[in-house]
Amino acid sequence: MNRTRSQILRFLIRSGPSSPCVLASGLQTSQATVRHHLFILESAGYVQALADQRYSAHASIVEGQLIDLAAQYFVQMPPTTAPPLAQD
Repeated sequence: MNRTRSQILRFLIRSGPSSPCVLASGLQTSQATVRHHLFILESAGYVQALADQRYSAHASIVEGQLIDLAAQYFVQMPPTTAPPLAQD
């Protein structure tokens, strides 16, 4: 995922619903950039536009995606065996 989009998602999850203006200020980027990335995130189902021109993250969808991603990289470690003890 693009760095700006992940920053937007983190901002929305931490701060709650926000307008593009607040997001742009918090992320120190332009509103046009934020709107572009919000459109992509909304199309993918990660955020939803609210009636008052704010956006909200679908935290459960983001969490599900993170769990799926982590599962792809989970490596089962084989059981370790202790070396034999030295005998006197």
